[in-house]
Amino acid sequence: MSVVVTNAEVAAGHRADVRVDGDRITEIGHLHPAGDDHVINAEGGAVLPGLHDHHIHLMATAAAMTSVDVSTDLAGAVRAARRDRPLGWLRATGYHVAASGDLDRHALDRIDTEPLRVQDHTGSTWFLNSSALALVLDGVAPPPGAELDDDGAPTGRLFRLDPWLRERTGAGVPDEVQGLGQLLASLGVTALTDATATNGRAELELLARAGLPQRLTCMTKGTHIEPPDGVTLGPVKVLLDDTQLPELVSLAATISDAHDHDRSIAVHCVTRVQLVLTLAALGWAGARPGDRIEHGGVIPDDLVGDLRHFGLTVVSQPAFVTARGDRYLVDVEPDDRPWLYRLRGLLDGGVPVLGSSDAPYGPPDPWLAIAAACHRRTAAGATLGPEEALDTATAIALYTGQTQLDPNGPADLCVLAEPWAHVLAHPGEVTVRATVIGGEPVYDA
Repeated sequence: MSVVVTNAEVAAGHRADVRVDGDRITEIGHLHPAGDDHVINAEGGAVLPGLHDHHIHLMATAAAMTSVDVSTDLAGAVRAARRDRPLGWLRATGYHVAASGDLDRHALDRIDTEPLRVQDHTGSTWFLNSSALALVLDGVAPPPGAELDDDGAPTGRLFRLDPWLRERTGAGVPDEVQGLGQLLASLGVTALTDATATNGRAELELLARAGLPQRLTCMTKGTHIEPPDGVTLGPVKVLLDDTQLPELVSLAATISDAHDHDRSIAVHCVTRVQLVLTLAALGWAGARPGDRIEHGGVIPDDLVGDLRHFGLTVVSQPAFVTARGDRYLVDVEPDDRPWLYRLRGLLDGGVPVLGSSDAPYGPPDPWLAIAAACHRRTAAGATLGPEEALDTATAIALYTGQTQLDPNGPADLCVLAEPWAHVLAHPGEVTVRATVIGGEPVYDA
């Protein structure tokens, strides 16, 4: 089937029609659709390449869609949820330890006696009450990453144990994954990179069967993984925590091993310390095309040249400026605040930048992130690093690579309801009219 997008603004002030056949764009101009063409009338709306979320956690985001949001009131939100689900597992997300205090099983037992698990807002830690611990530890010893008290009893804190917890709760891939794909398609997202650090062959197979309409690339934990059909293998993910940083030689060996297996690496760097360690390890191991810095939470000026030297790409989350900016202004050291989630400084310094959501830890809507990249305002209205702001076209290009269609490019299209003038002036107030992936209409408002 051929798809023809008619009456589209392919560039500011320039209207044309766009034909796709198979998975390629074949014509841009004044066209005459055939009777069996699938026609999408853009009605003067802008058409641009499909958006790519370059860092998302699909299973966690899908699960969060049916979880209880406890970012502002843990006890109240849990008790309200129990009115509809009085028995069985309850999953809660968004808890902020720095703002609301640490948790353990005893604190959660005072809130709920049914099985309850609560995830902190960074996604690194789960807190389980006693009922939940009894279920997941039934017949097994606490795994490494399950904190024990001085008497050897579990505290209820689980660190970086998502796959283990998923297996013990029988969660599998949430049914909501397919719904998440449709939601993202309605936002113009045509490609996804799952950045989950624990991905193995089993997780890739689950995602391949989830029915996502988007093109799917997956990072993995190890190098020896053959991707299933429908999944493109991405970089090897390297997760760093300031409290458990690897030795320099160990990190360099991990990078070298990935490169030896023809894989690039993607290193989680949210702090200055993590970035310095990564750059030092790359100095030992060497870099290769495709190596990435995930997040780049703090990148001082004196490290931009090193990023450029190694040919690294920074994968940023512009929406964090809005979603977390007010907390950053309290928690982050003053010396680091000018370097938070930089954009313009990196691009001007010759460092490529890609845009992403890090959902569920940031909002999945790319248009909110594009707007935040332009205004750099926190939720309370403060401005965070205004010199790092981008113009709208450059912000969109973080997700599309370019703002104008390639006449022979992939048949991945985002058709907006508004013309380019509105999009450029109000990027956070756009409506997606239709989305085409690989020549197939997957969303049509």
